[in-house]
Amino acid sequence: MKKYLLLIVLIYIVPCVQAQTALLRGPYLQSATSTSMVIRWRTDIATTSTVRYGTSYAALTMLVNLAAKETEHEVKLSELDPATRYYYAIGSGTETLEGGEDNYFETAPEPGTKGKYRFGVLGDCGTNSATQDMVRERISSYLGQNYMNALLLLGDNAYAFGKDAEYQSNFFNHYKSNFLKKNPVFPTPGNHDYNNDNSDRQKDHNVPYYDIFTLPTQGEAGGVASETEAFYSYDYGNVHFLSLDSYGKEDQATRLYDTLGRQVQWIKKDLAANQNKDWIVAYWHHPPYSQGSRNSETELDMIKIRENFIGILERNGVDLILCGHSHVYERSRLMEGHYDKADTFDPAKHNVSNSSGRYDGSQESCPYLKKSGINKGTVYVVSGSAGQLGSKAAGFPHKAMYYSDAERSGGMVLEVEGNRLDAKWIGVDGIIYDQFTIEKDVNNETTIEVDAGESIELKSSFIGEYVWNNGAKTSSITVTPDKTTDYSVKDAQNCITDVFHVKVTLADPVKLISFSREADAANVVTLSWATEFENAFSHFLIERAQDDLKWAEVGRVAGGPTSTTIKNYIFKDEQSPKLDLNQSIYYSLKMVALDGRISYSRITSIRLQEIILAVNPNAKPFDIEVIPNPSSARQMQVKLSERASLKAEMQLMDVSGRILVEKTITLTESPAPFLPDNVAAGTYLLKVTVNGRSVVRKLAVY
Repeated sequence: MKKYLLLIVLIYIVPCVQAQTALLRGPYLQSATSTSMVIRWRTDIATTSTVRYGTSYAALTMLVNLAAKETEHEVKLSELDPATRYYYAIGSGTETLEGGEDNYFETAPEPGTKGKYRFGVLGDCGTNSATQDMVRERISSYLGQNYMNALLLLGDNAYAFGKDAEYQSNFFNHYKSNFLKKNPVFPTPGNHDYNNDNSDRQKDHNVPYYDIFTLPTQGEAGGVASETEAFYSYDYGNVHFLSLDSYGKEDQATRLYDTLGRQVQWIKKDLAANQNKDWIVAYWHHPPYSQGSRNSETELDMIKIRENFIGILERNGVDLILCGHSHVYERSRLMEGHYDKADTFDPAKHNVSNSSGRYDGSQESCPYLKKSGINKGTVYVVSGSAGQLGSKAAGFPHKAMYYSDAERSGGMVLEVEGNRLDAKWIGVDGIIYDQFTIEKDVNNETTIEVDAGESIELKSSFIGEYVWNNGAKTSSITVTPDKTTDYSVKDAQNCITDVFHVKVTLADPVKLISFSREADAANVVTLSWATEFENAFSHFLIERAQDDLKWAEVGRVAGGPTSTTIKNYIFKDEQSPKLDLNQSIYYSLKMVALDGRISYSRITSIRLQEIILAVNPNAKPFDIEVIPNPSSARQMQVKLSERASLKAEMQLMDVSGRILVEKTITLTESPAPFLPDNVAAGTYLLKVTVNGRSVVRKLAVY
């Protein structure tokens, strides 16, 4: 019995005394896209790789499990929803190493999507120093509860030789809790990541950097596939990023400044394919301009990058260039076209804008303004003091720089919202010492046509504080003008103005739905019409003309002023029996609004009883129509007014009664030409006789 009890106790005790797996590194997030995320971690013993995840940390209902046992764990989560927060836990099939409400990430939005995005920027951060931790904390404090969508590393991520152990002590141990398990990292290598300028490693890339990071090489995160982790591109919302390698040699031969090399050829293809992106940001390690702990006046690689390479980015619309290497902070204005030494920099020639770009209400601090398609100018930033502070080179500050700081360490935060980009450099003490803003496609002037009473939404082109000329403070307003009106909106700093010319087309004062005429036996013409609505309407003026089309007002009928039901009107033309019976009578309605605006009805016509010259009172009567009248001789045609076929004698006379043309024709209900082509313009009489009865028409030929 004691044996069985001992066996039962051992069954329960043995699993408890087995060695537990230790989490040595991570988790950290890589290769973020709108539908996927790579999660990596390291353990002390080889285990299977398991990630449980879901949209609530209390319900991790989805699972990816890799059966192979590894110490370096790399799990890709796929088929995720864009712009969605996921919680996760890592471990093996038998244990959880880390999880909870602080383990989460957000997928990127679909490429091109506009939103509010925040990106941390750390240059030369891997020093294992108190400065490194203070800069990290200041960026975290600035972000507060706002999610950092990605962390950009500008190289020299682990001093002094980029060894795996240095990455552990100088990088992972410092950022694992604050950034790495929540925010995807997109790094670039520096010379220290290449074993501190080791020329062999520069060629073969056999350094821990390429084992530690999993980077998008096949265009899976956006951009053109680079097929190498040394350089790559990716999209986050409406921002396109290029992470470049300024130290390693491609194909063991060329570097970033070799414009015929593999990297530059890929850069040109990538930029050409991404001109539709709202923002383009490029970053690498060696800056083209710096007079800090690294001097672009004397160091060959920096000189060649400036002379040979950056012009390609400027010509292809890159908005912002970020670099490290020099352990200071330096920032230019919006500039272009300077590829020589510092003393040749000419602000009047090379600065696209004279503003500081700070956009803080200080003098000449308006944002840098750019136009899509033209996209003129680039801002250059050196932010290499996230881990340590360097010294000043001779000539500091560089003449191309608006702001330079070699007195304190710091890091950057980029914030992009729609067509606005803000950059802030936060010092080690938490103070924002420098900032700049770029806005695109603002200061717009727009003309809009609307109908009277129609509402229209007017949207400002910029993001900021809004001051409309009607007192509104919102980004857009809805207006319903009753007359042509100009609206404008300014920002609070009076740097940007949008103007909207709203042209109001006044609605017709009346909608006519019918208009007809008829004549009684006495040849009194009655006009009838109906309206569907009347709006600020006054009256109808009845106009009449005959074949000469000389219009005259013959009556007035009151209407309106406002009606939304059908109204019927009648007017009798008592003068019509006195008109020339050989001509058509034309009527039109002139519709007059209370404000004097006028619209017209269609024209209707009628022909009254004709005088018939008869010699045989017992002959059957007939009538003819001449159409069109007036017209040219070739266009004019004659037909019977009823369905029949009659042989007729035709005489064409001038107004004195002289016969010009005489012939026999057969008339039917189908129009037929009857005049010679050589009939001159003028007024004529047409006499048609059938069976002793005749009708006469006046013709006007032009």
